[in-house]
Amino acid sequence: ARPMFRRALLLRHSGRLLSSEARALTLEQAMTSSHLILSELESPQMVQAMQGAASQGDRLQKWQTANAVLIQATLRTLPQVGFSADAAGLHAYTEAFAAQARSPQPEVRSALAGVNVSKWRTLLRHAFGCDPAPPIERSAARALAIDMVDALQDEALLAEVAGSREGLGSRLSDQEHQLLVARAVVNVQAEVMAKHGFEGDAGFAQAQVCLMEHAHDAVVTASVAAATTSLYARAGINLQETFRQ
Repeated sequence: ARPMFRRALLLRHSGRLLSSEARALTLEQAMTSSHLILSELESPQMVQAMQGAASQGDRLQKWQTANAVLIQATLRTLPQVGFSADAAGLHAYTEAFAAQARSPQPEVRSALAGVNVSKWRTLLRHAFGCDPAPPIERSAARALAIDMVDALQDEALLAEVAGSREGLGSRLSDQEHQLLVARAVVNVQAEVMAKHGFEGDAGFAQAQVCLMEHAHDAVVTASVAAATTSLYARAGINLQETFRQ
């Protein structure tokens, strides 16, 4: 990812490490901010960044760029709904939006899900040349997540990343080493996703978006995050420290 987008990616994670006062987001603010973010995503600069990544043909770069573009667009919008344009503000806004998305009112959940799909439709069309896949049931999301965890805990994979600093790997910079491990993680995820019907780069992106719809489920998110963190640790990389840098 380009420097601007690399910084944006790190902001998303570092925000979780910062304490910030919980803030509420009204439904009107949630809808307004979503439409503002969508407008940012459709700006020439953002579209050019996504199309540039798409032309590279690299699954990891396309996915990182799509996420970084979304973060950049969100950061530019935050001050307009009362949140700071930094890691803490991004985290607070994400939590507040998620709270609205869990509304007991079906029409509210439907409206927010709709604008979220619109954002990802723009991102996936430009970066992956596809639309989001139809939503999947929680049971399907859990089955996919469990298979991903099993794959990330494969002994051969763990041994491979553990030795990634040996031989020619010893010449890699820290950033190059992190990229090497990230690519291994993404490739393993893609193999599992293909077995669940999400094939190719487009399928990888679609599956990731489907899993995001179940982010509140610990089996879907916490288990995969723990397995990923453990894999990086075997490679000698502390993800928390990396995100603080």
